[in-house]
Amino acid sequence: MDYQVVTVGNIIKRFLIGWIIAGVLLVVVSCIKYKEYIITAFANNTWAWIDAIMPVVIMVFAIGYVIRSLFR
Repeated sequence: MDYQVVTVGNIIKRFLIGWIIAGVLLVVVSCIKYKEYIITAFANNTWAWIDAIMPVVIMVFAIGYVIRSLFR
């Protein structure tokens, strides 16, 4: 007979793995069930995301350009 040692770490690891598997399964089922809603929301908000991210991208490139020009 082969007995397996059960430790607190193994129990926590199994618990977390179970929750991760359940979460991934819920995401997959939700994406399949609400596919049309997700596509519509993504299409409607794409330009809003671009408008929100563009100033940040411009600032990062500007700061990088200023730093490079200071050390030349």
